[in-house]
Amino acid sequence: MSKAGEHHHTDAVGSDSSLSVEHHPHAGRPWARGEVDLVAGVFLLVFAGLAWWFGQPLKIGTAFRMGPGFVPMLLTWALGAFGIGLIAMGLLHRGPALEGWRLKPMVLVLGAMALFGLTIESLGLLVASTLAVFVSGIAAPGFRLREVLLLASALAVGSVLLFPVALNLSLRIFP
Repeated sequence: MSKAGEHHHTDAVGSDSSLSVEHHPHAGRPWARGEVDLVAGVFLLVFAGLAWWFGQPLKIGTAFRMGPGFVPMLLTWALGAFGIGLIAMGLLHRGPALEGWRLKPMVLVLGAMALFGLTIESLGLLVASTLAVFVSGIAAPGFRLREVLLLASALAVGSVLLFPVALNLSLRIFP
């Protein structure tokens, strides 16, 4: 076992140990050393490109007279820069291999977002945000009921304090 906790297998050729061949766990992936970073970077870059494309009709304005497209365009460029950075990291630095897709977490997290959107008006911000955090918390591999309930409660109270109270947005808090 190496220092990083990775197992390296050695096949000896003949009896001379100097002729051994070492098999690394990242062998067979010459194009990318960090597949997760590379794929995440490509995703962010594509998303930034789409945001830039759809944001074109919005007027940007200047830093002193910002138009409706100023902040979205700024965020689009930042997202693209992060994507380029992740792509570079994926190409230059060793990282974990890309794993297969897990259906349960994807369905639960996307379902939690849909649940929030469907319940925000009828159940109010407090209940809808609590439900969304709870459902997405079930997606975690080490799901702990007490921790998820505590997190859901704290985030729900925080969202109520931020949006309707501090920012004075007209959102229903209670059903």
